[in-house]
Amino acid sequence: MDSITLEKLEFGRVCEILAGFCRSSLGADLARRIRPSGDLKTIGAWLAETTEMVETLAAAGLPPIGGVADIRDALERATPGGQATGDDFAAIAATLHGCAEVRSWSTAKADTAPLLAAIGERLGEFQIEIDAIDRVVDGRGEVRDSASKRLASIRTELAACHQQIRQIVYGFVRRSEVAQHLQSTNVQMHGDRFVLPLKAEHRGRLPGVVHRSSHSGATLFVEPEECVQLNNRIVRLHEKQHDEIARLLSELAIKVHRRDRDIRDSLRLLARIDLISAKAQYSYQFEMACPTVSPDAPIQFHGARHPLLIEQAHRARSEGLPPEQVHPVVPIDVRLGADFNLLIITGSNTGGKTVALKTVGLMVLMAHSGMHLPTRGGAAIRLL
Repeated sequence: MDSITLEKLEFGRVCEILAGFCRSSLGADLARRIRPSGDLKTIGAWLAETTEMVETLAAAGLPPIGGVADIRDALERATPGGQATGDDFAAIAATLHGCAEVRSWSTAKADTAPLLAAIGERLGEFQIEIDAIDRVVDGRGEVRDSASKRLASIRTELAACHQQIRQIVYGFVRRSEVAQHLQSTNVQMHGDRFVLPLKAEHRGRLPGVVHRSSHSGATLFVEPEECVQLNNRIVRLHEKQHDEIARLLSELAIKVHRRDRDIRDSLRLLARIDLISAKAQYSYQFEMACPTVSPDAPIQFHGARHPLLIEQAHRARSEGLPPEQVHPVVPIDVRLGADFNLLIITGSNTGGKTVALKTVGLMVLMAHSGMHLPTRGGAAIRLL
């Protein structure tokens, strides 16, 4: 069916509702891009997956997909010579861990949900990559001190230099012959250097480097001479730290990039599982039923409700509107294609003709997209 017809029937709004049930941006993006299929085998497989997931939700709850994120941009950066950060690798590790949990959840249901288990079995196993990232980067994206002996040594020396500088600077503050020349005893920072606020008229009383002055010119911010060499040492150590972190992240990028295709394939499968879960939640929320789709079936609904109207009524109730302000959704019965092939809908203005037509159209599109339908009992759909 062409996009103009889909838009007229508001199928995109149904897909947006479905996306709201997804628990990952990957699944939500897939839900918004659903297009009905005209292949009977494909439709049958989609509907069977949805039905399996509905049954699984009742017995075992939702798949553990909450830790999965869209890491495709991070993967783009996690290439040799790329610019991947610790945050990128932390996100990749978290999603790969989520992938392992979903794989375990789905494959454990081989007896009761074989279709879902078959999807789960195709998810990649990435424990080697997870462990490699975890050795270097913590969950906040910070590179660990223990990532390498060199990094640990650099950071130990940095900490010692910072401690020495603090002792020197605060030692000046505590000396009365220095403190009397200061605007205040508050130590400040200029970039990554400790400075003291010296009164401008006492310039030269505190040997060191003047880094800046206040707007009024009354205060000079001086780095004590004893700190200069230590601060220079700190600058060099920061450069070494930066280079070592870059080396460690580059090595991680090589390891992750080797599995790039497998990871991307797994992301597509995770999106699919999330979408199936969303279809099942949608079905459960609105008491939907699985339709029958076949090439020669008549169109037949009993108690069919317009999917957008029932969602609107549900939202109104959730927002606490009193029952009398919630518009009831009037179900309709439709039969076409068994003993007659032409159905004429008549009635007065605002009598529900357009709603009835759109209900039928949306039911057909939803069924062809693997969704259950808001009907009382089953529904029969003729293959488009």
